Amino acid sequence: MIEDSVIYHHRVDATSVPVDMDETYRYMGFARSVVLGKDGGIPQDIQELVSSCVQQMHSTLKAQSVYTCLPLEIDFPAEEVTDQLPLIKIGSIQFESKYLAKNLAGCSKVILIASTIGPLADNLIRRFTKLDAAKAAIMQAAGAMFIESYLDNFNAQLEQEAGAQGYKLHSRFSPGYGDVSLEIQRHFFSILPCTQRIGLTLTNSLVMAPEKSVTAFIGMEPV
Repeated sequence: MIEDSVIYHHRVDATSVPVDMDETYRYMGFARSVVLGKDGGIPQDIQELVSSCVQQMHSTLKAQSVYTCLPLEIDFPAEEVTDQLPLIKIGSIQFESKYLAKNLAGCSKVILIASTIGPLADNLIRRFTKLDAAKAAIMQAAGAMFIESYLDNFNAQLEQEAGAQGYKLHSRFSPGYGDVSLEIQRHFFSILPCTQRIGLTLTNSLVMAPEKSVTAFIGMEPV
């Protein structure tokens, strides 16, 4: 059950976060054709190195989220008005965005979620940045894969809960994409107890720590 204005805390064991090696290679910059074994594929020594790094990071994960569901209203401008953006109202906050309004069209509620895989993943990246540039790059890719893998897995759980309540979920949309400024991050931190519940902080320059963390809107459309 996803109730309005209730703060929820979700966490899983490291072993519950799926490993997606193909996504790790993609974040490393390998073409999809190479990942699929074409054009010579990925050399065996690279595969072994990447697998070792991914396993090392996997054991450090402290994947968790804090989230809530709030009522949503979108005021779209009249068709003849071309210089005005849709006004998005989420609980007591409001801001303008064309792209997020498109993503949330048809929704009556929206989930605000903040997620992280914890500080130990960042520690690994920092350590290898000083010791081994190649491993540091792999750790960066592995961290990006793991936060998305955790969120995709958790998203599937939320979809089941929303479906049982008569809603379908829209795709995640994070601040920093399209015309949604990173300044919107501040709203997440004012509404959600990110620091108290999951140890996630926001700097004055709008960088989150731990680095491998995500904030996102997830629209809920009645069906």
